[in-house]
Amino acid sequence: MVDLLSKGTFKPIDTSFLTEGHEVLMEVARVQENWGKGDTDTFINELRDSMAGYYLGYDLVNVEKHGFDCKKSEKEDVFLEVKSASFAAKSWGATFNDTTFEKADCFKMNNVFLCLAVWKNASDLLFMIYGQNSKIGEFLESKVRSFKNGNGVRSTQSIGLPQLVFDYGFDVICVNRTKAEVKSILGLKSPKFTTMNPSNFLDLEEYRKKYKLS
Repeated sequence: MVDLLSKGTFKPIDTSFLTEGHEVLMEVARVQENWGKGDTDTFINELRDSMAGYYLGYDLVNVEKHGFDCKKSEKEDVFLEVKSASFAAKSWGATFNDTTFEKADCFKMNNVFLCLAVWKNASDLLFMIYGQNSKIGEFLESKVRSFKNGNGVRSTQSIGLPQLVFDYGFDVICVNRTKAEVKSILGLKSPKFTTMNPSNFLDLEEYRKKYKLS
């Protein structure tokens, strides 16, 4: 307990920050009211999932807590799991909370895709890591089994961005930055990204062509 009490950096509350931030939250509250989105965390998650899904060609977003985040269309049973990472974080990765064997099995299927969206701030989507690999399902399954055997207090797993790219063959989808800019951003995180195949960097037009979207 003593160690915990010694942690943290405490600064005086900035009233200018407080006032400006409150004005922003009032505008967020207005949008929530207009669209009937009561819970703020759920609202932000749905909005970000919608943005990622829209760019990737998915028509439907899941407005409930359980299930995958997006679906291709009413007629196409293709699903998308969206994970978000902050540009300011020390590392970028897709975190899976409370994973089950059922969900692990879904990631072995060819109609379930994964997206890791990297955000610079609340609204600036820099790029997305997108793809599909049955080995992700196998990885999650092994971690759930380990949890069931008494290892850990919660079934939570994480797959780092480099692992998604280099081990699972995911593409880098450039949204609001050029391919050169995104490659430079990734290079700051790890020099390994400078060796990445240029064909794995896709702008939105190239993404639509590769994944055969109209």
